[in-house]
Amino acid sequence: MTSSNLFTHARAALCLALSFVFLTAGAVPQETQPRLLKKVVPAYPEILKKMNVSGTVRVEVTINPDGSVKDVENRGGNAIFVDSVAAAIRNWKYAPADRQHTAEVSVTFTCCSTVLTKP
Repeated sequence: MTSSNLFTHARAALCLALSFVFLTAGAVPQETQPRLLKKVVPAYPEILKKMNVSGTVRVEVTINPDGSVKDVENRGGNAIFVDSVAAAIRNWKYAPADRQHTAEVSVTFTCCSTVLTKP
């Protein structure tokens, strides 16, 4: 087999592989982030403000089909903020869905009063 034939076969195989990837990606529905309807911003704990403590917490939120929050699990970050974050997120409300699902939430406390949530 000549090098030009080898190149042609390799290019055809690559095109076939890429078309398979694009076709299968369109056939499988992608999981989307649940739509948040009501957000309660976590309170910055006073003692941590006084100590100039900042940090970020990542949690996984389990959401009931009716949109209420079932559970909040710590997934990393500064654990001293978890209680405040969990208390606030338990009051969040998501759009109803046909089944239970989860969402990833990141909350950043920046000394000494700013609280940013994603989403």
